Amino acid sequence: MVNLTIKDLTYHKGKFILILLGMTMAIFLVQYSAGMWNGTLTKSSEVIDRFGYEAWIREEDSDMILGGGFVNESVYDQVKTMENIKETERLIFTGAEAENEDYTLYCLIVGYELDSEKIEPWDVYEGTIDDLEKENGVILDDSFKKFFKGLKIGDKLRIGRIDMEVVGFCKNARFMSNPYAWMSIETAKKVALWAGNWCTTIGIDFKHGYSIDKFKDDIEELVDQNIIEEVNVISTEELRDNTHSYIVNEAGMGGSVLILVIMGYFVAMIIISVSTYQTIQEKIPEFGTLKALGAEKGYLNRMLLSQVFIYASLSFIFGTILTYIISILASPVSIVPVIIHIPASIMLYGLTVLICIGCSLISTRKVHKIDPAIVFKG
Repeated sequence: MVNLTIKDLTYHKGKFILILLGMTMAIFLVQYSAGMWNGTLTKSSEVIDRFGYEAWIREEDSDMILGGGFVNESVYDQVKTMENIKETERLIFTGAEAENEDYTLYCLIVGYELDSEKIEPWDVYEGTIDDLEKENGVILDDSFKKFFKGLKIGDKLRIGRIDMEVVGFCKNARFMSNPYAWMSIETAKKVALWAGNWCTTIGIDFKHGYSIDKFKDDIEELVDQNIIEEVNVISTEELRDNTHSYIVNEAGMGGSVLILVIMGYFVAMIIISVSTYQTIQEKIPEFGTLKALGAEKGYLNRMLLSQVFIYASLSFIFGTILTYIISILASPVSIVPVIIHIPASIMLYGLTVLICIGCSLISTRKVHKIDPAIVFKG
């Protein structure tokens, strides 16, 4: 049956290629949209995921990593003295304007403690992290070079109200069109004028046996004693989920990407339904012959559904490969990162096969209505 299925599928090679091409483009639309979804969410919480703290302290009404925030350093001073705290560090992660005489760019500054074992710029390819110890030193994501032509190590760039010295460049450190600018927390306090005795976030690791719930109780006790102000203690998982929820629901990404996915599958459904119906119409005599020879319904179903399965599988493979190629080529100029996760691709493949087979079932019902006597009609 396998040979018969493949021979029948490729009998009209032009038709086979056109159907496969249309399906591939539909799957590409689905995969690329899913990659944009994954990429945007991954990048929105990258600071959380890369630094890997168990819990975070944010401003009282702030429950996501984006959007700045104000946490008084008296909170940090108190947390450092707690015996069940393994490690704690301050972080300033907020927006600022970078500018020279030709261009102004909104960027995200990352101010951190230079002796940190967890927080540091990633994928540094020019300069060294140690150079951030220079006064007003900054390591920039390489996408700065697209906006500030000819930018190189040693150049001056105004960020906030401070003239910064570029001491290095890194890769893959940006969110959407906003590249990261890495600096010491002391420098970040000069750039973010409000940050005199503040930071935006405090990362915390606990000693063994100490939980976030116990930590929340201890913090609440300090608040009740008016030692520190009210803050929001939040786990890494919660902070990540809240950030993703904001991007999907409030920033509007969820609806737009969902529309693209639905469009891709809708096109695939139309193509597979029409092609299956047309195949049956063209081959009514052949199916009649098979039925006259005693072919069972299950045999005919398997032959047709196998063709649909082959279309779905090949188009998914080609669509995924095309997505990888386009995402790599578009990466230098695209503000939306495209990241393809294998588990998500496997899920999309299963969904693609189910949708294609489901759409073809309507057409395959026509096969069972074919009268075998059609073979003997002129």
